[in-house]
Amino acid sequence: MPIISIILLALGALIIVGLLLMLLTSLFKSAAARRLDKMVEEENRNTKDIHASLAQASQFITGKLSPLARFSAPKGAWDSSPLHRELMAAGYRNDSAGAVYLGFKTLLTFVFPIMFLILSAIFKLTLDSRQMLLIILICSAFGYMLPNFILSFLVSRRRQELYENFPDALDLMRICVEAGLALDVAIARVGEEMRIRSKALSDEFRLVVLEQRAGSARNMALNNLAMRVGIPDVDSLVSTLVQADKFGTSISDSLRVHSENLRLGRRLRAEEQAAKIPTKILLPLIMCIFPLLFILILSPAIANIQHAMKGEPSSNTENVESP
Repeated sequence: MPIISIILLALGALIIVGLLLMLLTSLFKSAAARRLDKMVEEENRNTKDIHASLAQASQFITGKLSPLARFSAPKGAWDSSPLHRELMAAGYRNDSAGAVYLGFKTLLTFVFPIMFLILSAIFKLTLDSRQMLLIILICSAFGYMLPNFILSFLVSRRRQELYENFPDALDLMRICVEAGLALDVAIARVGEEMRIRSKALSDEFRLVVLEQRAGSARNMALNNLAMRVGIPDVDSLVSTLVQADKFGTSISDSLRVHSENLRLGRRLRAEEQAAKIPTKILLPLIMCIFPLLFILILSPAIANIQHAMKGEPSSNTENVESP
């Protein structure tokens, strides 16, 4: 197989994966924005036409991919499935997110092998039947697993954003409660203030407020927040607020204690990561730097030994006798 054909195949696969990723990102963003705009009507007063066109495009793609979703749909109830929780953790809570995800999962399973067959016919690759079958199976497996990798990346990126901005939101919440605001009003105010800094955290707090306005209890709304986010810091905050509400203790004192514990835990984790640096740098030091040092130190001695075994004068001797 020529090297140029392999490079062209790799570039074509990377370009197609990038285009599919851009399509998935734009589709999910429009769906999530549309759902939030339906809940909060004042946000789309100036952009009704734009959201209407995005909604039509999302409905068109969802309608085309929904028939393919049943081939990859998990068994059992959708609300309690791990995939539904993963999509919620990534920020995709609309009804069409699962159908689009499963549809792309089934579609890519067949798209990548077909792409390989087309490219192999264009570049006239000479492969036997076993190699062709193996590559087709690898392309199918890659296409089937690619949405999982993308979803895991989106979940980890969103959780990292929530983890980095949560201490600031907790401090704002504590200040609002100490200033005399109720906890529900403080959550709503912090959600509005954090929208510029972190849209994901603002959306989570807004969902808590909307659930309470819809009639859910505060404990249930907070537990749903912990389930959606999946961060230990948020879980501990929810447990603290639920216990404070249950036993009638001061919420401001609970938030202050939890904030101090949270910052102490973050400082300890930072110190732990710093303490791991010498151990992590040991392997690159042994594999990359020490061999070069050994080559520089031992290469002259090895050259002199080789010359001595052959009965030839060493390079050092030639340098000394040359004057």
